[in-house]
Amino acid sequence: MNAQIALRHRPAAAWPPGRFFRGVSLAVLLAVLSAGLLRDSGRNAERATEPPLAQQLVHWQDAKHDWLMVVDPATRELVVYDATDGRPLERLGADDGLPDVQSIARQGSWLFVRGGRQPQMLWLKLPELRAVAVADR
Repeated sequence: MNAQIALRHRPAAAWPPGRFFRGVSLAVLLAVLSAGLLRDSGRNAERATEPPLAQQLVHWQDAKHDWLMVVDPATRELVVYDATDGRPLERLGADDGLPDVQSIARQGSWLFVRGGRQPQMLWLKLPELRAVAVADR
């Protein structure tokens, strides 16, 4: 008997019961994974417009400056140090228009300062360290 003829005349079930349930479970798994990926891509788009994660220490450097900016937890002020020798350069606080500094973050030439009691975030332009904008958080 010819093998091609035997295969052609062999009866085949459309979906055997075991394969049907495996196929459905695979389809459900793919749907759940795609929904998760779509949800995460939307969150990533939202994160792109938000400032970076806040921290207590930021290093910033350009051709003329090499600074470490630190949140002083005792006084809630922003302290700027020379990163090469560790000497304090400037201390910014309420007298300079800053809120009680809770955390700071840097993105490019911007320093984001977040206050503890106020839901606002202050944007400082580097290296001038002058307030440029206030954003509601």
